[in-house]
Parts: sequence; structure tokens; C-alpha cells
Amino acid sequence: MKVKDLNLPASIIQFYLDSGITGLYPPQDEAIDSGLLENKNIMAAIPTASGKTLLAEFAMLKSILDDKKPGKALYIVPLRALASEKYDRFRSFESIMKSSGRPVSTGIATGDFDSRDDWLGQFDIIVATSEKVDSLLRNRSRWMEEITVVVADEVHLIDSPGRGPTLEIVLAKLRQINPNMQMIALSATIGNADEIAKWLDAALVVSEWRPIILKEGVFFGNAINFSDLSQREVKERSRDATISLVVDTLAEGGQCLIFESSRKNTEGMAQRAGTAISSLISGEIKDKLKIVADEVRETSEVDTARKLALCIENGSAFHHAGLISEQRKLVEGGFRNGIIKVISATPTLSAGLNLPARRVIIKGYRRYDASFGLTPIPVLEYKQMAGRAGRPRLDPYGESVLIAKTYDELEELTQQYVLAKAENIWSKLGSENALRTHILSTIATGF
Repeated sequence: MKVKDLNLPASIIQFYLDSGITGLYPPQDEAIDSGLLENKNIMAAIPTASGKTLLAEFAMLKSILDDKKPGKALYIVPLRALASEKYDRFRSFESIMKSSGRPVSTGIATGDFDSRDDWLGQFDIIVATSEKVDSLLRNRSRWMEEITVVVADEVHLIDSPGRGPTLEIVLAKLRQINPNMQMIALSATIGNADEIAKWLDAALVVSEWRPIILKEGVFFGNAINFSDLSQREVKERSRDATISLVVDTLAEGGQCLIFESSRKNTEGMAQRAGTAISSLISGEIKDKLKIVADEVRETSEVDTARKLALCIENGSAFHHAGLISEQRKLVEGGFRNGIIKVISATPTLSAGLNLPARRVIIKGYRRYDASFGLTPIPVLEYKQMAGRAGRPRLDPYGESVLIAKTYDELEELTQQYVLAKAENIWSKLGSENALRTHILSTIATGF
């Protein structure tokens, strides 16, 4: 399907044509056929980089530019970092003019959970975390009754014991405020997407299609063993398998994402990777890295900024929740521009941030749990991280790699992750603490 043939105002179509987007991916075609542009609720469970956000943009912009009854859109995200990324993206819509002659405007709300923030009502698109939306609902922000489109990004996080109950109750309350609002739920591929679609009265769009081939495998014995039984030999350049994989990636002209289990581990990994790849980076790129490193130093005088700057000078970086916004943007910008070659990150980076790489190395597949000690991560989380592999239009393919120390572990990781399907997700609202909190809130606010 061609963008020029969509049932959208001419100014929206021209915006995307000017952006170089002329055609749709198969999952996007399916969403259009399912009623996305006819105000139908949509539950899209499709892989990373398959164009989920574009579906949301179409629905939001069509409602905002409706001549008869201009709408307002709310875009809900799980993380502040993701809110900033979407805010920066949606600000580009300022070149699209409404019938009033004013540009499409975007606001962002992630902080202060005790205010009504009526000033947000002036914007056409509001980007916010689910916790902030919960606060706005409790504080009875008047502009929320004007919302015509709600987008729930990473809706599979309803399964999260921490964030899930708030996201679930927020979506339920928003639908009660305006039963006619359009709901767009965006999710990774999950086992029971049909149940989420039924809950939201939404048409279901499920697809495994990706714009670039993803090869999943496990590294063992100086080779990556892929799910199709093929192998790729990797020259041993270090006793640390991760370093060998990183250097191999750069030798092929690619970039690398490494997922670690903790902030401390991400920083240590970035330092080691930087030391290993520094000699492989050209003088021209090192000059650019020096500029970025100096900008990082100017953001803060704390030790984290100093460590990060030293890594960046060598072509690596770390990315975790301890970084301030300016530091995150410098790291993400350097990676997108191709000068930072390696990012070592905590799994939060897998939740929607648009930072694809040729090879994704999932180093820490166990996580510490206060009740159970080290426990394996869910398949869904693994698939989210693996899905970051492959840069559309830049890479011929993407690779995700787990690391095994023994043959038995190779077999175990292949069966439990590489060949496995993502689990079903379940409501976590039934836990006593979550239920008590949200029932009291609902009563107190007279919902």
C-alpha cells in the first residue's frame, strides 16, 4: 500500500512523502485494513522495527486534523527516556498545519505527580508515562476529557509487577472517561495478544514480519550457533567472549549493543570494550568522539560523567537509568551517527528506544530477585533485546547472541530462548498492594 493512497489529509501525506516514507510494511497494511483510519481500536503485536509507531502517528494526526471535530492525542510510554525520544520525534509535526492555521503541537509530562498540569491542555499531542497519566487522572485534569486517541506503547508491560497495575488501571479509566476514544495498543509479539485485543475491544494485528532478517544464536566454542543450524566462526581476540564478539562486529563494519544485568556491569563492560576497540577507530572519528566526550563532561561533574566521557573517547559508551537526560541524548546521538560503535546497556534500553545495531549481545540472561536469587529472564524480555538487532537500510541482517560457557548451557539457551515463543502476559492488578492502592485512589477521586 502506498502512503499517497491513504485516507489522510493531504498535509499529512506530504509530510511523510517529504520524510522519504512512500510505502507501508505488511503489518502496517494489515492495520489500515483493520480500520486504523476509521477510528477502530487496534492491538498491534509485531516485532521491533516493523513500524508500530507509524501506525500511532497516522491515527493521532488524522484525529487532530479532523475539520469537523479536531481531536487530542495521549501517547503513554513506560520510561522517561522513551518519552523524551517520542517527544523529539513528534515535535517534527510542527510543519503540519491545522485548519486553524496553527501547527500541530506536542507536550511532554513525566515529573511532579501531584499537579493537574492544566497547561498541557494547549497541546495536540501529550507524551507521558503511565504513572504521570495516573496522577493526571487523580487530579482531574480537565483537558483529559478532550482526548480522542490514546496510544499505549509497550502495552505488554501490563505483565510487569511494578508498572503493570498502573498501566492497566489508567487504560480502564481513560476508556470510561470517553468510551468513543480510539485506543491504539502497541506490543511486542506475545503469546496471548488476542486476549489483550478482546479486553480493549480492538482489532488484532499480529505478525512476525521484520524489515530485516534476524539471526538468533548462541556463542560457544569460538562460533555462533544459529537457530537454522548454521555457524559463524569468530576469531578469538580475548579471553572474554564478549570482547571477541565486539571486535568481530566492528571488523565487519557493524555496531554492537551489549545487554548487561546491572548498572555497574554496564560501566565495566563499556570500559573493557573501549580499550579493545580504540585502535580500530580512525583518527577522523576519534576527533568527533572527543567533541562528544567533552560535551558529556560539561553536563555534570560527578564520577559517572567522567567515566562515560573516557569510554566515548575510545568509541564505546554505557547507557542506564543513572544517566541524566543530556548524557543519554549524547550517547544515543553518537550511536545513531555511527561514531560510537558499542553501547553497553541495562535491559531498559530494549523497551522501545530506537537504537538498532548489527549485533546484539545478551550477556546477562539472569537477574537478581530478592526472593529467589538469580533467576532467568522471561523469553519476552529476551525477544525484546534480540529484536534490537539489525539496522534497516544499513545492515544486510541482524544478529542476536547469547553466550554459553558449556555445551549443556548452549543446548539450554537454544531451547529456552532462541527457539522459544514469548510467554502469555497476565494482569498484575490482583496483587494486594496494587489492588488496595488503586481501589482507594478510585474511591477518593470519585471515579
